[in-house]
Order: sequence, then C-alpha cells, then structure tokens
Amino acid sequence: MPRTIALIRGVGGPTALKMPALREVLASAGLGEVVTLQVAGNVVLDDGGRSPDEVAEAIRDAVRAAFGHDLPVLVRSHAELADAHARNPFADAAEGRWVQTVFLDAAPAVALVVPDGIPEEAVLDGREIFVRYPEGIGGSKLQAGWFEKRLGVTGTARNANTIAKLIDLSA
Repeated sequence: MPRTIALIRGVGGPTALKMPALREVLASAGLGEVVTLQVAGNVVLDDGGRSPDEVAEAIRDAVRAAFGHDLPVLVRSHAELADAHARNPFADAAEGRWVQTVFLDAAPAVALVVPDGIPEEAVLDGREIFVRYPEGIGGSKLQAGWFEKRLGVTGTARNANTIAKLIDLSA
C-alpha cells in the first residue's frame, strides 16, 4: 500500500534534526513505520487515515514539542509525488541534482514571472514549481524563499534525484 510523504521545510543548521530521534518522535505520534531520507526533512510514513493537513499538523506539533522548532510541513501522497515528477518538464535533464521541484502549500493566486536575463527556467503547475538550474543552484536567486515572497505561499524544494528516491520509498 502506498505511503505518504512529508517534506519538512528548513531542516538544517540551527534547526537540524537527528533522523533516528525524528523517526521515533513521529512513530510515537501515531504515524506508523517512519522512514527518513537524508538529513533534510524527507519523511515517508503511514497517514493512519488522516488528511494531509492533519498529518502536517501532527508532524509540526511533534517536532515543535520534541525539538523546539516550528517548521512548516508539506504533505503529498505517493500518487501526488509521482504525478508531480511526471509533470516536471525538466525531470529528464542530465543534471538531476540541478532540477528541483518546489512543493507549495497551495496553488498561488498570482502568476509566476521569472526575471529576464537569468539562466534558470521555472514553470508553475498547480501546487508545484519546476525549476532547472543549468549553472547550479548555489548562486541562483530562484530559491524557494524567492518563490514564496512573490507568490504568497509556503514552499520547500527537493531535487529530482531525491524525489525519485522518495517515490521508490513510498511505493
């Protein structure tokens, strides 16, 4: 049975979480067998019949209570994640680590306008923004925070390689 994917935004640096402790905390919150990928807030779990909003709230509350960090959480089903990956026009680019999907908490009410004269390409499609960084991500202005400010939504980005692994883990 496919599982649910939670993407915790802002994990790292001063808000770093130890993955074994995170798995234990989330399992104790009734989210079943919890698997994490990397140390960046990628979580695969059982939703226990809860809605995506209820899962996100349960994770956010558990992280706040256990670690003292109030971090946004975006939730997608296995089918939604696979669909987003299939819709990504850049997913087959050779530089998979430089292709990202910015997952949004809601579809923006405004259009995405990418500035002229930058090498990045970005496409807004529903609750996802697909971005290709042909010159690398580090120096780009088109980070999740840039999109959040302009579109009035909360988002978190994952590269194409990570998304493919999360799809496999949640199948």
